[in-house]
Amino acid sequence: MWNIGNISIEGKVVLGPMAGITTLAYRDFMKDFGVAVSYTEMVSDCGLIYKNEMTYTYLAMSEKDHPVGLQLFGGKKETLVKAVQLVQDLGCTYDFIDINFGCPMPKVTRTGAGSSWLRRVDELHQAVKAVVEVSSKPVTAKIRIGWDSSSINFMEVIHALEDAGVAMICVHARTTSQIYSGTARYDLIGDLRTKMKVPLVISGDIFTLDDAIKAIEITKADAVMVARGSLGHPKLVSQIDTYFRTGERLTNATLEEQLTYLTTFGESLVKLKGEKSAIRELRGIGVHFLTGFPGMKRFKAEMSGTMETLEDLYRIVREIAETVLTTK
Repeated sequence: MWNIGNISIEGKVVLGPMAGITTLAYRDFMKDFGVAVSYTEMVSDCGLIYKNEMTYTYLAMSEKDHPVGLQLFGGKKETLVKAVQLVQDLGCTYDFIDINFGCPMPKVTRTGAGSSWLRRVDELHQAVKAVVEVSSKPVTAKIRIGWDSSSINFMEVIHALEDAGVAMICVHARTTSQIYSGTARYDLIGDLRTKMKVPLVISGDIFTLDDAIKAIEITKADAVMVARGSLGHPKLVSQIDTYFRTGERLTNATLEEQLTYLTTFGESLVKLKGEKSAIRELRGIGVHFLTGFPGMKRFKAEMSGTMETLEDLYRIVREIAETVLTTK
């Protein structure tokens, strides 16, 4: 067990925020596999301030969706503070505020938000300190190890965040310039948790149970964040959660299991967003449930290209079951 401020966390798996993916439906779906902590999609501070309708949909939470962090991003101290005050006035049921200092995408960093803060450590310190002062809930942060290979400054940033009063830090072991290419630099962050005052969640290249074990062994982190690695492969969360609770290694999901997971997720997405929006979203996410299995090319193309209704999903799943599973 570990803590985020006064929140007790049971489990080693943190579900990473992913734009367009970690909707309430996705978080609720993944919770059943052993997620200990989750985050909303990235919420723009200015989107909140200027009443952007889509931004407000990201604030949806459920009874099941706890503990959950509301992840904010923005490029100025003043707007971050104002956004925190706003969500508090709205009575949002999040458990902690997370500030994203790790997003490497140019459309975010060019505005001064995301990991561009890593080049302005003094400003970052002042911004986080101000947010901590106004927040009624714990404040956490997600960072990268530096802007590029010539400016690795994660320890300086960690010290600034700790001094500002954060309750937990997530470190993605890549630089901003890497985006998601290359490999996570675990060689630079050995025993990192032993050098920190607050809990550490580690992120980067967690695609298998062994990846998670290695990441925690190297860094001594309190937990591991899974994001892209669990997309379409929810049993990865169960494998990690079960191993760190009992030492048991669960087998990888079968195709039959994957089809059940896909159907369950599709139904929950339709319930949350309505059929039209849900199926449009599922076209991109659903194909990941079929990745890694032979004979899926035609079905993946159909799912991403022509699927229009929930009945289409059921039909695709039935065809896979009848043409692939029955031939085994």
